[in-house]
Amino acid sequence: MNLMSYLTALSREKTKAKIIMALYSTLSDLSTRIRNGQQSRKLEILVKKTTKTTNILNVLKKEGFIRGYTINEKNISIFLKYFTDKPVITTIEPVSTYNTNKYTSVKNLIQLKELTKKSNQGLGLFILSTSKGILSDYESIEENIGGQIILRVL
Repeated sequence: MNLMSYLTALSREKTKAKIIMALYSTLSDLSTRIRNGQQSRKLEILVKKTTKTTNILNVLKKEGFIRGYTINEKNISIFLKYFTDKPVITTIEPVSTYNTNKYTSVKNLIQLKELTKKSNQGLGLFILSTSKGILSDYESIEENIGGQIILRVL
């Protein structure tokens, strides 16, 4: 193996690592921007445009946690929602990180929802990455599909 092929293989490995880190940093970036925007009472925030971000925002809009969003060339403008001058989203955090993936079955998801109902008066949402795309916990139970829990929203 010559030096050139070694360097090419090394750069491919770094690229794979960057792609994996970029996937999870997108989730962290999205949750951090929403959390900070809500805490500073912003009406609109910008995030980087990715298909995963768009799918997560579809779920958040369907469940009533954001007012909506618009997609630009490189960014997505998210319109945050407030109720009686308080943020609708009090907590949003990634559950799975790039080195710890949290997978769950439908049975475990139902049990997790029961525990969440007791502690948060039924308010709260888990967003899952499933074989049928990114779904809320309710849709996942309805479709009878388990998956990777990626975000927790309260």
